[in-house]
Amino acid sequence: MTETIVLGLDGANWALLEPWLDEGRLPNIEALIDDGVRTDLESCLPPVTCPNWRCYSTGKNPGKLGVFWWEKIDTDARTLTTPNSRSFKSANYWDYLEDEGLSAGIVNVPMTYPPFEVDRYLIAGGPDSEQENYTSPPELGDELDTAGYRLHPDTPVTSKDDHEAATDIIDLIDQRLQTFRQRLDEEPVDVAHCTVFYINVLQHFFWRGEPTRRAWELIDDHIGAIREDHPESTLLLLSDHGCQDVDTVFYANSWLEEQGYLVTTSGATDAMGSLGINKQQLSKLAHKLGVHDLVTRLAPERLTESIPEDGEGFKREQKLERIDWERSKAVASGQGLIYVIDDDPETRDALVADLASLTDETGRPIAREVLTREEAYTGPYVEEAPDIVFDQRPGVHTSGAIGSNPVFDDAGQWDAENIRTGLFLADGPTVTATELPDRLSMPDMAPTVLHSVGCPIPTDMDGDPVELFDDRAIEERDPIPFDETSGQSGDDVQARLADLGYLE
Repeated sequence: MTETIVLGLDGANWALLEPWLDEGRLPNIEALIDDGVRTDLESCLPPVTCPNWRCYSTGKNPGKLGVFWWEKIDTDARTLTTPNSRSFKSANYWDYLEDEGLSAGIVNVPMTYPPFEVDRYLIAGGPDSEQENYTSPPELGDELDTAGYRLHPDTPVTSKDDHEAATDIIDLIDQRLQTFRQRLDEEPVDVAHCTVFYINVLQHFFWRGEPTRRAWELIDDHIGAIREDHPESTLLLLSDHGCQDVDTVFYANSWLEEQGYLVTTSGATDAMGSLGINKQQLSKLAHKLGVHDLVTRLAPERLTESIPEDGEGFKREQKLERIDWERSKAVASGQGLIYVIDDDPETRDALVADLASLTDETGRPIAREVLTREEAYTGPYVEEAPDIVFDQRPGVHTSGAIGSNPVFDDAGQWDAENIRTGLFLADGPTVTATELPDRLSMPDMAPTVLHSVGCPIPTDMDGDPVELFDDRAIEERDPIPFDETSGQSGDDVQARLADLGYLE
């Protein structure tokens, strides 16, 4: 019997689901609410898939992991890199399970590619994985390939009009959960986990629209089947962050330029951009023609560098080429991160004050909270973090693109953006708690999973186990030393993230 089953629902929060719960569209989740206990779950900043799913698996804040977002800008070397699974400087909870003689099966946790070696099974998760060498043991990938398993949809959703691509994502979610349920039936483990990542892609582009609702009804059906098939298991539902509809797009680099913190070169809006030609359009066409991988490999570098990422302008490495580094003081990534050039404390303090008082055209604040990296994080890798981290007001999407954008605009590519408030629910015959704190934190999740199967908790985790079981004492143990490795995703992964709107 699998003792603990964890379902990771990317971007889910109770406010998102409430209308469908009220309409009776999610009866199985509603039954879990009635039988179990639930509360809110707060992300680490920024509230994004990367790094929060690894904050989940390690029980640590990003300052102990060394990864803070989908991209990392080195203002000294003037480079931009994209992390992979080996970039996170910590053991994961499944390492502790195996060290204590317990077993784990992990499916689709983001930022687990290249896959970690495990005793039972690990299937790496999107959006950062490649469709090759994505499992441990390797032969499991051959078995999945034969069955038609896909890590990613055939054509990405890149706009609010991509309803055919949205249907493909729903089919992918169905396949993902069917595969997970098959693993539960065929290979019981002590802890089994599956993340449904692509549901948040639908939420970004369609918010509560028909594609998103259909996907959630499908997820609810699978949750009901898992609960019925494994009645004795502890079942945990949790998310890496929540989601809310967008009312304002904040072009952070346009604001930095307006305020004199950023200076760009005259080529920031080149001829192709002015003609409306961008990589996202060309990528979508290449997918339809079935030549996307070929185009990605063969396109001359000079050509790709001259084409804006999408209608918002230059992103990823492109934007670094548009910065006048000698005259600039700061540059922004997306979703609330700003790097101060030359590590100037006066610039940092001025930016914190300016951001804290910044309002949009209707007088609403852009940020709920503006923090220095030392205020946002703790741990040995804090100095690798962006200098400033701000928690976007719910309803704000911060773009890190460089282009001829206004400082503020209405909702653009996405209809919804991430917020810090996610969800947590626990149900099962051994769950004795009748009430939970109003809010848990993401680093609480790894110790909670370990505690659910009686595994000692390493002393270097930031979180505490949720008190779900009144008959279990909490045991501690020494941490497993981290094996120093480094990693960086390839161009194909970066292109996929850009298509989805994650890399700006």
